[in-house]
Amino acid sequence: MDIVPMLPLNLVSSFESEFHSSSSSNTPLIVLMNTPQLKLHQFLTSPDNLHVRYGVFGARRLTKHVILFLLGRGEWIEKYEFLYHKIYQDLGYGVVVVDHLGQGGSGGVPAHIDSYDDYLAPLTQLLEGELKGHTYSILAHSMGGLIALYGTLKKQLHPNRVVLCSPLIGLPQKPIPRLIARPLSGFLADSGMSQLSSFVKKENSYPFAKNRLTSDKEKYQLLKVTPFAIPAPTMGWVKASFAATDLIHYDKYLMNLAVPLLIFYGSEEEVVSAASILSWTKVARKLSTSTINCICVDDARHELLFENDRLLAQVFSRTRNFLANR
Repeated sequence: MDIVPMLPLNLVSSFESEFHSSSSSNTPLIVLMNTPQLKLHQFLTSPDNLHVRYGVFGARRLTKHVILFLLGRGEWIEKYEFLYHKIYQDLGYGVVVVDHLGQGGSGGVPAHIDSYDDYLAPLTQLLEGELKGHTYSILAHSMGGLIALYGTLKKQLHPNRVVLCSPLIGLPQKPIPRLIARPLSGFLADSGMSQLSSFVKKENSYPFAKNRLTSDKEKYQLLKVTPFAIPAPTMGWVKASFAATDLIHYDKYLMNLAVPLLIFYGSEEEVVSAASILSWTKVARKLSTSTINCICVDDARHELLFENDRLLAQVFSRTRNFLANR
């Protein structure tokens, strides 16, 4: 495993002073080892007997209620350690986070999945094993948001509350329109080429001025240096994502949705479909008994939890209040 140079970092700098006390300004973004609060494990297994890495923040005194943090595509556990610290500090909840198959320190084909059920299997194993008897709420980003909805609607996840940041409720129309991407990915995956790359350009490969992830220049530079880089998603992942987004739109599932939801998306969102977020919210409010609050964060791009301090403080403040009322 390549070790990325430790970068002096203001990431936890202040969140407009609010987060200043949570860590030193020299705290590195990437810590590829256990820390006093974050314990890393590799005890879960996937349906194909691949190892799945997970971390527990607050493991020395794990709370009865925890936050299950669901990462987006290409993310890894240590990326958000500053945020786990803040959740633990402000809410008193431990945080449990899993490196999904094919990314981070977990096994599997990089950037590949055949079904979102394979993402759920290690989560349910963890919740029914080490975390049995604990209640939990979910905080999820991007693809993690789709996993959260997929698992909740299939009644494999049973959270008290759910916060979705820039959720992958619908694939974007660029660079390949959905009318082309859906049948193409299905045909290739069904023809034995599910692990073929989709050749989509990496989001962190653009110059800062053209990036779609964050408006914070320093944080974007950190996103370009990852210890667990993965390639473009495979055709199998694209097909599986279409199948998962289809399921979360089915009336029969939405009618049974009862968990309170808080959804954020940025006004400058281009990585996932903002239109799909809005249309899904509209339908879900009509069909379900869930309370759904959908908030557009002005000037924000896709990485709402890695945005500039001002925007991140807005998102976290609302998230903290929402999760506190469990």
